[in-house]
Amino acid sequence: MMVLSTKQLNANMIKRAKEAFGMDLVCKSFTKIKRTDFLCSPFTLETYDSIAFTSANAVHYFLENMDHKLLANKNIFALQGATREALLLKDIVPNIIAPNVDELGKLIKWKKEELNIQRMLHPIGNLTLPDLGYVVTGAGMTYQELNVYHTELNPVPVDAIPFKAILFFSPSAIDSFSMANRFSSERVYACIGNTTFTRLQYYTDTSNAVIAKNPTPEAMLMALSKKMSND
Repeated sequence: MMVLSTKQLNANMIKRAKEAFGMDLVCKSFTKIKRTDFLCSPFTLETYDSIAFTSANAVHYFLENMDHKLLANKNIFALQGATREALLLKDIVPNIIAPNVDELGKLIKWKKEELNIQRMLHPIGNLTLPDLGYVVTGAGMTYQELNVYHTELNPVPVDAIPFKAILFFSPSAIDSFSMANRFSSERVYACIGNTTFTRLQYYTDTSNAVIAKNPTPEAMLMALSKKMSND
């Protein structure tokens, strides 16, 4: 079964898809990511007691040229999956992790007093949704976004290729896909999370779509495999 991934995945994941799930995974990048020219001096960083990461790209670009020791006494919040893994690779262990932004916001509110969360910095991309900011400011904490990367849509025509399923890793990948392709009821769509699934609802009937239990490529493949087996 041919499956399209709308972002590049590593060779181990492609091999895993074939061996464990019988899927021939083809990867094409439907978005392009570029670093922005942002400034966050040590002095500025000192004014925040907490930092929230909601994408692996934010981790990469924010910490690219920064002394990681500056984060030693900060509360670090992160999404599960690639975001958390990117932090661990830099020897940074998050205080709070959650499967999605909604749950992360709830945990931050719940832990506000315990962790003494007062001022939070959120490294983001230009297409990051404002949901976390609404929750944080609504709970009386100071919230500041810092744009550290820029996402550009990269539409790739694939309708002529007989993909049985498509993996969507972000709302922007769905937007990009829609610019060069049509959605079909004959395909199954696997979404990395609720936000991506919600965007998919703008374009097609989602009765043939699934949401991964965890925000990882493997969890997406597992959800897809279960859906195909049940059908």
